[in-house]
Amino acid sequence: MKTRYSSVQIGLHWLSAILVLSVLALPYGKDLFGALLGGSGGVFTLHKSLGLTILLLTIIRLLVRARQGAPQLLPADAVWQQRAAKAGHALLYLLMILMPLSGLLFGKRPVELFWLVEIGPLPLSDTLRGAAKQFHLIAQYLLFAMILGHAGMALWHHYRLRDGVLPAMLPAARGR
Repeated sequence: MKTRYSSVQIGLHWLSAILVLSVLALPYGKDLFGALLGGSGGVFTLHKSLGLTILLLTIIRLLVRARQGAPQLLPADAVWQQRAAKAGHALLYLLMILMPLSGLLFGKRPVELFWLVEIGPLPLSDTLRGAAKQFHLIAQYLLFAMILGHAGMALWHHYRLRDGVLPAMLPAARGR
């Protein structure tokens, strides 16, 4: 029985975590980051580029998970915990797909992917753009809550239950 995620899964998880935290921080720190990125336009170019990168990474993560599976970390009799964990992970994956898509849908200007490639805006109605923007703005708070819950549960499992849930997603220590 698998007791750890694969090194590919672990690497994709932590890369995604860093990118998600970065993409969330950029709009809130646009004054700070704008000085480094040539103004608020540069902040949102990076925000959108990272968002689309997260979308791609999430699709890759789902494909890797479908191929490699996930370890059974919770006891077999902890049915409610297993269901809650699956629902939480599903919602996180869904948000990491829908957030970049909704951001892409509501934009009226082209997206410059890392200042290299321009992706033109989609020909959508203002009503659909408005709905996508509203979803994007509201869903960010759900994503904040899910990230806090995800990290909180990992810490609860590690420090309160003292089981192998958190170490299963940490890079393996050398020399084992």
